[in-house]
Amino acid sequence: MPAFSGIELKLSDNRTINVDLAEARLISELKGYAIIAGRTCVDCDENTAIFLEKIDGDQLASQPRDTEREEPPEPQEFAALDELGHDSRSDDRARDRAQADTDGVADVDLSGERFSYPGQYRDYLTKELVEKTRMFYGHCHENSPALLWLTEYRTEKGWVKEEYLLVFRDEGVEHRYNQSRQPSIYYIKNERCRELPGISVTTEP
Repeated sequence: MPAFSGIELKLSDNRTINVDLAEARLISELKGYAIIAGRTCVDCDENTAIFLEKIDGDQLASQPRDTEREEPPEPQEFAALDELGHDSRSDDRARDRAQADTDGVADVDLSGERFSYPGQYRDYLTKELVEKTRMFYGHCHENSPALLWLTEYRTEKGWVKEEYLLVFRDEGVEHRYNQSRQPSIYYIKNERCRELPGISVTTEP
């Protein structure tokens, strides 16, 4: 059953936005986007996921910028989003199918896109652990508002690491993807980059 919930979530400036997500809750606000956890249906087998909702006319951040900071390490090279072609395990990897132009900055609204909720995922039939995902939000990359997923998932050849990063720029949302290496662990140790606690669930049928 679709989640025509009409839930109102209160933003940091006391305004509210309406969302049609079951069990919706606000995680953070980053550069004009509300970061929301929820499900698109009720009484169904869908797992909780992360959704982005555009806040029209605002440039909000989860936390104020600091004027003094340590210089971050040099950024690593990332593969272009439209050149990936890796195996997608579930619809939660819809973020990997998002459209981006050649410089990596999205020219589309990401409202409604579904992203993985952090946690440990076990196969719903075998109960075998198949994915481990951590998610960070806040100033997690080069002192810019960002969402970061660090994922390990099981394949026939063993465990594979993935990193997926959304950086919220003035000109749009920049997608960065990397497989096998996870260089952004260097950016998650500051207090303005927060980790969303994970859950333990089974995969969707």
